[in-house]
Amino acid sequence: MKFHQRTRVIRLGVVLTVAALALPACGGSRVDQTAVIAAEGGGLAGRVSALESAQSAAPVANAAAAPGVAAASVAGPVAASAPAPVAAPAKATTVGRVAAPAQQAKAGVPAPVAPAAAAGGNPVGCTRAGSPVVIGQVGAFSGLVGANNQGALATLPVWVREINARGGLGCHPVTLFEKDTASDPARSEAAVKEMVQLRNAVALVASYAPLDVAGFRKGVESMNIAAVGGDQVTPDWHQSPDLFPVGGNERAQFAGSVQSLRDRGVKKIAIFYCVESSACTAFRDTLDKDGYAAKFGMQIVYQTQVSLTQNDFTSACQAAKTAGAQALVFAGDAGGVSRTARSCATVGLTVPIAITASQAGFDPADRNLQEATLSMAAPVFPFSQGADNVGEKVYRAAMDRWNPSARIEASSALAWSSARMLERAVDLLGPSVRDIPLTRELIFKGLGLVKNETLGGLIPPTTYTAGEAHAPENFCYSPMAFDRRGFYAPRGTSFSCI
Repeated sequence: MKFHQRTRVIRLGVVLTVAALALPACGGSRVDQTAVIAAEGGGLAGRVSALESAQSAAPVANAAAAPGVAAASVAGPVAASAPAPVAAPAKATTVGRVAAPAQQAKAGVPAPVAPAAAAGGNPVGCTRAGSPVVIGQVGAFSGLVGANNQGALATLPVWVREINARGGLGCHPVTLFEKDTASDPARSEAAVKEMVQLRNAVALVASYAPLDVAGFRKGVESMNIAAVGGDQVTPDWHQSPDLFPVGGNERAQFAGSVQSLRDRGVKKIAIFYCVESSACTAFRDTLDKDGYAAKFGMQIVYQTQVSLTQNDFTSACQAAKTAGAQALVFAGDAGGVSRTARSCATVGLTVPIAITASQAGFDPADRNLQEATLSMAAPVFPFSQGADNVGEKVYRAAMDRWNPSARIEASSALAWSSARMLERAVDLLGPSVRDIPLTRELIFKGLGLVKNETLGGLIPPTTYTAGEAHAPENFCYSPMAFDRRGFYAPRGTSFSCI
């Protein structure tokens, strides 16, 4: 499976082309209405890409504007004072420019949905652009678990382009900054502070810190900024007043993946859990200490701690087989799931493996996984579904429109749901926010108004209470599975609750 290639970035300083600046006429590529910022360091760990809200409908003229820099385009609303674009619009094959509405209708492409409409509210109807607003995405997009999160990195820019094409977040054009932490707690904390202190972000969206959550949480709480959705596999997501999980909590994912095995008659399970993350320990504890395996009529016959860097699990597989395990629980990363299935196949232990949907970033052509079969649980709608409800239809249409080559997977579905939750929170603040700057305080206020929200079927009913730690009240999940048929949802887009 090929994931999005990590971009090598050299120290380029800052390249900005915004509506207020006119570029001189010269040869070569130019970037319209787009900011591309290269941070210090190489690789994706040193990349910060800013998707500048365009004050013209023209997208990026050339996606390869600067060597080694991943530039993305954002089609935004036209401001009353915006000058003419400085370069001709790019072709659809270059950056996915959207055809005119009449052409879209002829081709069967859904029309853009008003910001509030897709989330269950009333269309806002922006008549003019408000002040720009910045959001940030911080995450482990390289390193041990980076492969799990590539969908989130690709999907949040899609939402930015989509909402800017519809007028912006509460009529405020959106700029997105993304930064990789490579699972380093110190870098995670620093990245959060950078988003607030340097970029003036009002919220973090779809952030991924399964191994570095301590630094991420410390940064979020010290900066008093709302983190709306993310990996949500550590207990921190329902313990902090500044972290807002979107959909079911982490224990719902852990227990749900095993509950689905009950229908297969599984009575004895073995647990392999990683040493690197509190999420792995929480997975084990949910089934063992919290007693959910017993509640499902299952016995834990073997458990062992493993490492995300471990290449072979043969000895653990043999021990699980000797203990009579009828299924495995693997609490780790996507690569570890594949290596576990491969290792267990060598000792003749080809049994179902329970994982969370966030671990589903593996190769669907993996024969060992196809034979073993997988049981998983997602906190939001199952990414394998096409369009069971209005929320999914909007998601699929936006992905097809702005990034049709992106792989649809778990972190993509969660990133989209997280962005829609931010959108809903701003919508709940009412039309008055169109005429005033959006602030971190307003984002918190809007989130505190979220009650029994489903985002048009994307998530189980979700409620937040501003200023309080979010109790593990949402014990719901979407059942998913994987076998020779690929990924599928046994019950469609319906949520099960424990």
